[in-house]
Amino acid sequence: MPARLGLALALALGSAAFAQAPQIASASVVNAASYAQPVTPGSLVSIFGTNLASATASAPGQPLPIKLAGTSVTVNGVPAPLQFVSPDQINAEVPSATSVCFFCVDSATFVVTTAAGSSPAANVPLTMYAPGMFTDDGSGCGQAAALNLPAYSVNSPSNSASPGDYLALFGTGLGPVYFPPPDGASASGPRNIEIEGAVSLGFNAPPSAAVVLNYAGLAPGLVGVDQVNFQIPDTAQQGCSVPVSFSAYLTSPSVTLSIHSGGGQCVDPPVQSYGLITLTKTIASGTSADGETDALSATFPSGPGLPPPQPLAAAPSNGYIANAPAPGDIPIPGVSRACAVPGYTDLSAGTIAITSASQSIAIPPADQIGGVNYQQTLPNGFIAPGAYQVSTSGGPVSVNGAFSIGSPIQIQTASLAPGTVVLPSSTSPFTVSWTGGDPGTLVTVYMVSGTGLSAAADYAQADASTGSVTFDPLCSGNPAPEGNGVVCDFGIPAGSLQVIVDVTPYPANLASLPAQGITRPVQFAWDYRYIFGGLTLGN
Repeated sequence: MPARLGLALALALGSAAFAQAPQIASASVVNAASYAQPVTPGSLVSIFGTNLASATASAPGQPLPIKLAGTSVTVNGVPAPLQFVSPDQINAEVPSATSVCFFCVDSATFVVTTAAGSSPAANVPLTMYAPGMFTDDGSGCGQAAALNLPAYSVNSPSNSASPGDYLALFGTGLGPVYFPPPDGASASGPRNIEIEGAVSLGFNAPPSAAVVLNYAGLAPGLVGVDQVNFQIPDTAQQGCSVPVSFSAYLTSPSVTLSIHSGGGQCVDPPVQSYGLITLTKTIASGTSADGETDALSATFPSGPGLPPPQPLAAAPSNGYIANAPAPGDIPIPGVSRACAVPGYTDLSAGTIAITSASQSIAIPPADQIGGVNYQQTLPNGFIAPGAYQVSTSGGPVSVNGAFSIGSPIQIQTASLAPGTVVLPSSTSPFTVSWTGGDPGTLVTVYMVSGTGLSAAADYAQADASTGSVTFDPLCSGNPAPEGNGVVCDFGIPAGSLQVIVDVTPYPANLASLPAQGITRPVQFAWDYRYIFGGLTLGN
């Protein structure tokens, strides 16, 4: 081949390669801190793909440009401010006006455009609140990008924070703020988020270790970056990798902090571990999964200073706890990524065998992030009053023991049929009654309003022998016509309603099974669960 022809052909092929249009996928647009979905208006996102820019470039200053090195991005057709572009990654701010319903996960259309053309549209999950926290190594997991205050020194294993000290975490996606700056610009001072978020610090943190926020909002001077300041409780868990997350409807993947009394080099406490095996019989009506389902779940967590799980706060005998977290049966969307925490794992007990009077079921472990767990649907009717035996084989955890399951109840409240409208009034409390059950077992009744991110719950508790629990509405106002009328509610929004009734042992009465390979006994729990859907809570 003549040299001149070869050179021309090489140049032509090079031009063809350069001229390829950008390519992105829906799953490749993620929170820039956690690399998780969904994303939120006003947050920073990272877009991964091919042919995204002809060169690597960073924004020269503020406000961020909407075109950088010939590349632009639109979200639902609106140009997005660009912080960084390269052939395989873009960091951009989602326009704050991107439309999203308040209590749901919606979607937004992302398109990348270069001189070679536009990418196919990528539909990306979008919601109002989906926090992610930045990490020291930029991976989205591991040591948090955090500052010890007021010294503004980087939190690290060699520079721990002490209980009682203050810390600053940095993330993106915490949600809308009051008086936001224009897109592409940073706030010159504090701008608080519009809802009250919460920091969770440590595993199974007790209520006495509640974290008090000093600030949650935009990080001054940084576009699209959020900041959370809080004081470490005196009772906080200590160690080199104490998990921390931020919740605002959705919860960020856990990152870690170094906490040690007196600061300085962290020291991990001795490893602690425990086990929990639960058998649950669910009977549902008015839902998409009506009928009976029997299931087993088990976990054997282990880690430095790992505390045992905390039971649900006891409701007062003559009242209920309002605005409680919705129980685990209500599907609440989560972020698409979870992080393993160094030093912490869910241990394997090999195969778990559960034996009743008539049959035996073998449950193998299933791999998950940070170890293994056990989730198994059982034959209908397997869970019933009587004696059971549990044994394990093939794992570092060994369990062998017997336990008993108590009696179910029979719900007597006729107004739980699908289509029922519950109307709170000063003369009409909401009562759930039953017969049966064993004295000395606990009945917990949840009223769950809404679904997904809007789910809110009240719960009341009573001994099974009492036969009922009652939710008395909270009423205000003056009777008409003298006043504006009496308004009554249960402290949760009107809308779709589920009533969930759990029958369980009291937390203090859970059976303890002898075990080897862990530092605490394995607790066994059973639960008869009744779910009544298709109801409506009025106002």
